[in-house]
Amino acid sequence: MKSKKYTQPGTLSVAVLLPVLIFCIVMLLITGFDEIAPALILIFVIVTFLVCLLIFYKLTIEIDDTHLSFSLGTGLIKKKFALRDIESCVPVKNSAVYGVGIRLIPGGWLYNVSGQYAVELTFKDKKSKIRIGTDKPEEVAETVNKLLNKPGSGLGYDNAFESSGRSGYYLLATLIIAGLILPLVLVISGGRDTKVEFSGSAFTIKGMYGITVGNSEIISIDTLGVLPRIKARTNGYAMGNTLKGNFRLQDQTKVKLFVEKGSPPYILIKTSEDVIYLNFRDPARTKEVFRQIISNK
Repeated sequence: MKSKKYTQPGTLSVAVLLPVLIFCIVMLLITGFDEIAPALILIFVIVTFLVCLLIFYKLTIEIDDTHLSFSLGTGLIKKKFALRDIESCVPVKNSAVYGVGIRLIPGGWLYNVSGQYAVELTFKDKKSKIRIGTDKPEEVAETVNKLLNKPGSGLGYDNAFESSGRSGYYLLATLIIAGLILPLVLVISGGRDTKVEFSGSAFTIKGMYGITVGNSEIISIDTLGVLPRIKARTNGYAMGNTLKGNFRLQDQTKVKLFVEKGSPPYILIKTSEDVIYLNFRDPARTKEVFRQIISNK
C-alpha cells in the first residue's frame, strides 16, 4: 500500500504562540541590547516560543503496510510504531481540559496541536495508550484497522519496537533547564556588589544595567543620608535590599539606581540625561568612590 499522510494544522497553537513571539521580538527591538539582563530574558523567551512554534505548527500522521508514524512540526519530535505491536486504533474526542501540546493524560500520552479530535492507539505488550491529534480520526482509524486485520501486515519489519525522534525532547528539556537556571544566574549576578571603574575622562558602573558617565556630563554630585521614596520599578532588578536599573521615585522622577538600601550614604549624580543613585554595602567604599568622582571632575 502506498503510504497515506494525514496532516493537522496547528491552528490553535499558532494563534497562541505567534502573537506572543511577535510581541517579544518587538519588545527586544524597542529595548535594545544596552540592558543585558532584560535582553537575555527576552532572547530566551523568543527562542523558547520559536522552538514551540516549529514543533506545534502541524502534526502529520503517516501510515504504510508496516508501521504508523507521526511527527510534530518540522520533525523535531516524532515517533514510529510497528503495526504488529498495535492492538487497536479508535477515534476519540479529548476533553477540553487536555488542551494542546504533549501531555500526560489518564491512561497514557497525548500529542495534539489543535482541536479535540484524535485517534487512540492501544498496544499488545503494554498498558499505556497514545492519543494523536487529527482532523480525520475516523479515516485514520479505519485505515489502521484495515491493515491490522490484513494477513501478514506488519511482518518483515526489522524492528518491532517503538522508535522515537528524541532531538525535540532534548531541545525542550534544554529550554526547561535553561529556564530554571537563567533566573538563578540573574539573581546571583544582580545580588553582587556594584563595581565602578575609572578612566581619565569617565567612570563606568559595571554589571547589570551598567552605565558609563563622562566627567564633563556631570551637572551636580552630592551625598544623601536617606534614599528617596521609590514608587515603581520600570526596568530593573530588585531583590532584598539590592536595587539596580531603572526606577521611578514618588515624585515621578525617573532614576537609575545602583544601591543597597539601609547602607547610607548614597551618592546622587545628576547628568544632562540621567539621575543616578549609587552606593555600596560598605559605607567606606561609598565615600571613597565619591571622593574619586569629585577629584576627577
